[in-house]
Amino acid sequence: MGDYVPQPVWNMANATVSCTFPYRTVSKGFFNEMSKDMSLFDFGLTTLMFQILLIYFSTQFLQFILTPLRQPKVVSQILVHLINESVLDVEQGGVLLGPVFFGKFQIATIMFPIMSGIPMGSFASVGVMLFQFLIGVKMDPFIVLRSGTKAMAIGFLSLIVPLLLSLSTNILLSPSFEALKPLQPALTFAGAAQSMTAFPVISSLLTELKILNSELGRLALSSAMISDQTYNILTMLSSGYRVQGKNNLLALYAVLGALVYVAAVIFIVRPVFIWMIKQTPEGEPVKEMYILLILLLVMISGLLSIILGQHIFFGPFILGLAVPDGPPLGMTLVNRLDSISSGLLVPLFFSISGLRTNIAELDSGTLWILVGIVTLCLVGKLSAAMLTTLYCKMPFRDSLSLALIMSSKGIVEMAIYNSWLDIKIIDQNIFSVMVLSVVVIAGVVTPLVSSLYDPARKYAGYIKRTVQHTKLDSELRIIACVYEQENVPGIINLLEASNPCEQSPLDVHALHLVELVGRAAPILITHHMWKQKSKQRSANPSRSEHIINAFRYLNEQSDGAIAVQGFTAISPFETIHDDICMLALDKKVPLIIVPFHKQWSADGTVDSSKVAWRTINRNVLELAPCSVAVLIDRGSTARIASQSVYHVGVIFLGGPDDREVLAYAKRMAADPKIRLHVVRLIPFDDADENEWQRMLDNEAIKNLISPNVHNERLVYKKEVVQDVEQTAALIREVESSNDLIMVGRRFGVSSTLTDGFTEWSECPELGIIGDMLASSDFGNKITVLVVQQQTVAK
Repeated sequence: MGDYVPQPVWNMANATVSCTFPYRTVSKGFFNEMSKDMSLFDFGLTTLMFQILLIYFSTQFLQFILTPLRQPKVVSQILVHLINESVLDVEQGGVLLGPVFFGKFQIATIMFPIMSGIPMGSFASVGVMLFQFLIGVKMDPFIVLRSGTKAMAIGFLSLIVPLLLSLSTNILLSPSFEALKPLQPALTFAGAAQSMTAFPVISSLLTELKILNSELGRLALSSAMISDQTYNILTMLSSGYRVQGKNNLLALYAVLGALVYVAAVIFIVRPVFIWMIKQTPEGEPVKEMYILLILLLVMISGLLSIILGQHIFFGPFILGLAVPDGPPLGMTLVNRLDSISSGLLVPLFFSISGLRTNIAELDSGTLWILVGIVTLCLVGKLSAAMLTTLYCKMPFRDSLSLALIMSSKGIVEMAIYNSWLDIKIIDQNIFSVMVLSVVVIAGVVTPLVSSLYDPARKYAGYIKRTVQHTKLDSELRIIACVYEQENVPGIINLLEASNPCEQSPLDVHALHLVELVGRAAPILITHHMWKQKSKQRSANPSRSEHIINAFRYLNEQSDGAIAVQGFTAISPFETIHDDICMLALDKKVPLIIVPFHKQWSADGTVDSSKVAWRTINRNVLELAPCSVAVLIDRGSTARIASQSVYHVGVIFLGGPDDREVLAYAKRMAADPKIRLHVVRLIPFDDADENEWQRMLDNEAIKNLISPNVHNERLVYKKEVVQDVEQTAALIREVESSNDLIMVGRRFGVSSTLTDGFTEWSECPELGIIGDMLASSDFGNKITVLVVQQQTVAK
């Protein structure tokens, strides 16, 4: 990396000769004699490092300010570098690099000199190329085949309608306005860009809004995929015109070259990726050689894109689509490359776009024409999406939300605009307006959608779906959530203790929850439980298959008393509770069982604690449209099927949650293997108790005792408690003599029986008694079930 020699540059228009001094690459050090008259910004590498640092921290600072306004990241990433002068004459920054902040100290002039544009732009382009490749890796192209007619209609019409509007307006107005004729090709492409809906942009927006796996989010993803793929086909077919102009033969070669590239990726490269996966044993990391080879293929695909007349991101995106999603290859690539591409290099790319945006020199005539086209396309897109969804009887608020989501803009559009500016399809004025349109649309869409659409609203009208309101001699439907294989034995043991029989069978929906990694779209997989024979099962089953097989075995051994349906939900853990709640709505279940977020080792100590699991459990407890039970399984109890007697204790203090516990215990009491021990704690001074609640509690106790008067396996005991010390002693007594303890959550309910326990609470989401039983201070290795009843709409 040696020093460059200054070269003369001839300016023939002015008949003058000037000398420029290109960057030296690396400084020889601050204390080097040769560097004493030079600044660090006279060297390319140090300038680039400073630029990356300034862009990253200023973007984060602006995002921190805009977050309360519900602004997406793309807004801060572009705004931070919108300037008043062209990149070739950087004198004033726009927001943070402008005269109000750093511009007073001429940081923009120092850190963004003219010659830094090439290395900075090249570095950013490589980052976005990797980003586009990863978007292809995350994307499931087969979602097009699974999309319903509604998604296909929304995706297709939201692209075609605004595209036809912009084209027809351009054709009709051009003969009347002479100023439009030179701009007609550029305006055509500008209208086409405004009509598109980019799948990566929609996926990122839904993730930021935390509605990726909601009903609206899934429909938006499917519609965006349809629209995006349709636009990609149109773009590939138009590549010949864009690059080769009126030379029909060269245009045909450009299109055929792109088709050959796509075919080569599908029939040659994809089988290589599949071979790599087969060569990677389950649980083992992907070989470094494979990762290096794929990175080389990304660079080759970008080079081929340029040769074929496509923009540089076309090839990497198609290559990413060929990578099988999920573990091990897709997940490994996302884990290795996503942080550096989306977290560090993409903001750099947005900054380049901001630096290239010249607001000060916008031509007023061109400005209003472009604003008109952008507005027309936006109105056409909103109308097409809204009319289609309203025709499908979608609520107005949801319909408007979907239309706004489909109109969102982001990094894909920015990449296209930069590519068109580079190859002179659009000029500086059109580019500036297009960049501003991205900022305005993104800044408006996100807060509007977040205020219009609330996925939890769907659960609000769901009432009285509880165990208490389910007939004793009818089917009990349960969603059993599983995070890992270690959760399965405890849940199966609880299901077997729930007295499944011909008169009151269990309909269990086993749901394996998997974090979304290595793909962009969430998915809910339904497993076919009737495939029971071993020869039909996979020779090398995945984690989900291991879990589902355990429930399948339970289904086979229950003689029809337990019917099991298996599901795998692959979604971001931040929003996976929507999958649980939507499944509960769809299957009309009265009870959801979720595992506790802590796991215990064989000696009784806490082996691991998963914060993400705890967040999911809290969200389910808050939003579930039915009752919820948190299972705290310490992994020490044997299966009830192999025991002669299984001891179940119930601690009853009163309230809706405790009454739900009694309703569940009443089912268990009919099992000849269950010995039920119910202890009711009554405060010594109960003057403050709600009379109506006390009547309901008495009725719940009566409903449990009356049918079991002659059942010697049911023991009911009432204790009058004077203080919290006596409460703790009685709880320890119940704990020491049972295999399973069931308590109500009673979250936020105050009582003289538990006053003082909240001071040392570790897991308040379990309620006071549940948290006490789950505490490490209680040495026994019993299983605890904490139940919350959902009785009324929230």
